[in-house]
Amino acid sequence: MPIIKHSAIQLRSVNKIRWFSSTIYANFTNLNKFHQNLTDNHRSSLIKIDLETIDNDSIYYPTISKFRKENPNSKLIDIHNFRKLFDNAVPVNVKNEYLIEGRIKSIRKSGKGMYFIDITHNNERLQILASNNLMNLSLEEFDIKHAWFKIGDIIGCNGVVSRTKTGELTLKLNKPIRLLTPRLKEIPDKITDKSLINRNRVLNYLSNPDSKRFIIIKSQIIETIRNFLIKKNFLEVQTPLLIGSGTGANANPFVTKYKDSQVHLRVAPELWLKKLVIGGFDKVFEIGTNFRNEGIDQTHNPEFTSCEFYQTYTSLDQLIELTEELFNELFLKFDIMKSVKFIRYEFLPTLESQTGLSFQDLSLNNLIENFHKLNLQVPPNPNPANLLNQLSEIYLESLSITKHKDIPVVIYNQPEILSPLAKSMKDENGNSISLRFELFVNGKELVNAYEEENNPVKQHEKFKLQQSNKIEFNDEESLIPDWTYIQTMEYGLPPTGGWGCGIERLTMLISNAERIDNVLSFGNLRDVMKQ
Repeated sequence: MPIIKHSAIQLRSVNKIRWFSSTIYANFTNLNKFHQNLTDNHRSSLIKIDLETIDNDSIYYPTISKFRKENPNSKLIDIHNFRKLFDNAVPVNVKNEYLIEGRIKSIRKSGKGMYFIDITHNNERLQILASNNLMNLSLEEFDIKHAWFKIGDIIGCNGVVSRTKTGELTLKLNKPIRLLTPRLKEIPDKITDKSLINRNRVLNYLSNPDSKRFIIIKSQIIETIRNFLIKKNFLEVQTPLLIGSGTGANANPFVTKYKDSQVHLRVAPELWLKKLVIGGFDKVFEIGTNFRNEGIDQTHNPEFTSCEFYQTYTSLDQLIELTEELFNELFLKFDIMKSVKFIRYEFLPTLESQTGLSFQDLSLNNLIENFHKLNLQVPPNPNPANLLNQLSEIYLESLSITKHKDIPVVIYNQPEILSPLAKSMKDENGNSISLRFELFVNGKELVNAYEEENNPVKQHEKFKLQQSNKIEFNDEESLIPDWTYIQTMEYGLPPTGGWGCGIERLTMLISNAERIDNVLSFGNLRDVMKQ
C-alpha cells in the first residue's frame, strides 16, 4: 500500500512501532505511546504500517467476543437499555459493572488524568468518564493508554453507573478503554458541500447525523403501514422482480438477460398480486422495489419503493375510507395533524367548473379545441390521455396547493383512457369513467387506487387500445400489455380493490424532505453511481 512520505523523526517512530510489534506484540501500551501526539493522518499511516508488518488484528480489530471475555463479570448492555434503566433513576448499587460499546463522538479533556467522552450507538448518546484515579493508574500510564484515541474510533468500555454534579448520566470507567476499530480516515465535524454529500453518503451520515432522520422516518413509515395492513388480516407476499416482456404498467422497463432470454426488471407488482388474488389470496400486500428506466428529478428516481395491496369485494368508497384511516394513523404517529377528512373532487365535473368549458366530448379534436380556448400549448403528438393528464395537472391537482395546502385531496372517477386496468362505467354523458382515485398533498401524487377490471374481454380491449395509442400517437406512456394475465383472469377475478403508494414520496411529505434523494439511503441513481 502506498504510504505518504515521512520525516526522519516519523520514520524512526515507524521503526520503533515495528520493533514493538515484533518483540512485545501483546503490549498495547508501547504502541499507544507513539500514537498519542500524532496528527490524524500520521496516526492512520502508522496503524496501516503496523498492520502490514504483522497480523495485529487482535490489537486494532479484536473480535467482539474476545473483548467481552476480558470482562466476564460485567453485564453487557447497549446505550438504549442503559439509559432506559437509569435515565430516571438515582443509581444506588454502584458496584454493578456494565460493558458498553460505541463510537466516539466527542472527547473533552478535564485537567490531568481525566477525559469526558461521548459515545453513540443506534442514534443514542452516553457520556463516559475516564480517570487515572478510578483506574489506579499513574498519569503517564493513563495518558499512554488514552491520549491517542480520536473522534470516530469504535471502543469498548467497562464501568459503573454514575452521575456528574450536573446530573448527567455517566458510565464511570474502572478499566482502560479498549479499541475495537480505529478510525483511519478523518471525519469532518460538518459537511455542507452538496456534491461531497452526494458522492459519499457514509461520510455524510457520520458528519451530519441529523441526515439519518430521513432514513429512520422512512423505516418507521414502512413499519406503520405493514402493521396497519397485518392488523386488517392482509398477507404480506413477495412477487417476481425479474419478469418477461409484459409489465402491466405505463413505464419504460430496464431490460437485461437471463442466459439467452430477455427479461425486464419489474416496473410494478400489480399484475402478479392480482394473479395471487385470482389464486385465492383474498387480501395481499407487498412492500418492495420497482424499477423504471426514466428520468431523475425532485420526486422521481429509476429505483423506488412502493406499497401495493389488493382486497376482494372492495368498492372505491371503501378504498378511500381505508386510505383515510391509514393516513390519519400516520399523521398521528408523526404528529403532523389531527384526524382529517379528505377533500374530494370528481374529475370531469370539477374540470368543467375550473375551466368554464364542456368536457362531454373527450375526442382528440374536442380536447385540442379546448386547449386553444384555454390558451394552452398543445404538446407534440397529442392524444386524449396526455391532454387529459395535462389538464388534470393544471386545473385539478393544483387545488391541493392553492385551496387545500397540507390537506389530502382525492380526485376520483378519471376518464377510462387514463386507467386501463381499472373497472369503468358510463357517466350521464356516455363517457367511460374509471372507478379510480388519486390522492394528492401539496401537488404531489401519493396514492393511486381503483376497483380492478375483472372482465377479461374488456381488459383485452383496453390492452389493445393501449397498443393502438402507442402506434397511432407514439405514446410512450401507454401500458405494456401482459397477455398471460388475460388468460389468468379467465379463472375468475373477484370484484377487487387495488391500492398503490410511493413510499419515498410519502416519506418526503412526513419528513419535509425537499428531494427524493434525501430519503434514499445512498441518494438517487446518479449519486449511487459515484459511490
